[in-house]
Amino acid sequence: MTTTSAISTHEVTLTHGKTRYLEAGSGHPLLLIHGVAIAGGADDWRPAIEPLSAHYRVIAPDSLGWPPGDTYAHMDAFPYLTDHMREFQDALGLTSSHVAGATMGGWIAGLFAYESPERVDKLVMTGNPGFHGAGNARLANVEMPAEDRVRDALRKQMPGASDAEVDDLVRAKIAKMSEPGYMDAFSNMMRTMANVDNRARFNLLRRLPSMKMPILFVIGRGDPSSEHVDKLLSITPNARAVVIDDGAHQVHYENVDQFAKALVDFLG
Repeated sequence: MTTTSAISTHEVTLTHGKTRYLEAGSGHPLLLIHGVAIAGGADDWRPAIEPLSAHYRVIAPDSLGWPPGDTYAHMDAFPYLTDHMREFQDALGLTSSHVAGATMGGWIAGLFAYESPERVDKLVMTGNPGFHGAGNARLANVEMPAEDRVRDALRKQMPGASDAEVDDLVRAKIAKMSEPGYMDAFSNMMRTMANVDNRARFNLLRRLPSMKMPILFVIGRGDPSSEHVDKLLSITPNARAVVIDDGAHQVHYENVDQFAKALVDFLG
């Protein structure tokens, strides 16, 4: 399936089954890791892919367990989602890439860079609860979203797409989520992410001092992580920060122009 703005959609088979990913542009690879909303997935990145793909080969996969890709039971969110990115790189023949993660994806990107620094050329993180490890009980009570909610989310992320294109993707996501056991697997994984002990164990603050690759924090002033900018810069060896004054938690698609400029200036 080919989408607007020269974004193409592909599938790759990994150990758990199929993973869908979006791709556009050419040049040095830039891997984008999305946030937690099951209605979104890789499509969260569509607004940013167009400006970024003018400079890089932009690749945005659905994380493990996000529809319309496959899943399996008994996943522990932090280690499984992180390892999924390593396997995805391997499947595409990427020995390394730039990596950018937003919200939950920023947390996974940070863990990925800490565990596999040779795979990450430069790292960008935004809207990241992993900086402070605050609780999120909402994640422990995930339910399958209504079809209208999925459609509304995708329309925000795909403003130039046709109704037919959006409807096809909505149907694919809903069909996958409706398969027996799919939402159970997702809900169980989210409970491991909501677990307070897990959030403390996988907090990035103890890891950042050991991460030597160039790191950029792009943070909206209205996001709780903005309170930690000075500390992040003081403990991270090779870091800089861009604070978007009118931004909040989702600067990667709510403040696209500022976000893309920050990345291009940093990645070079």
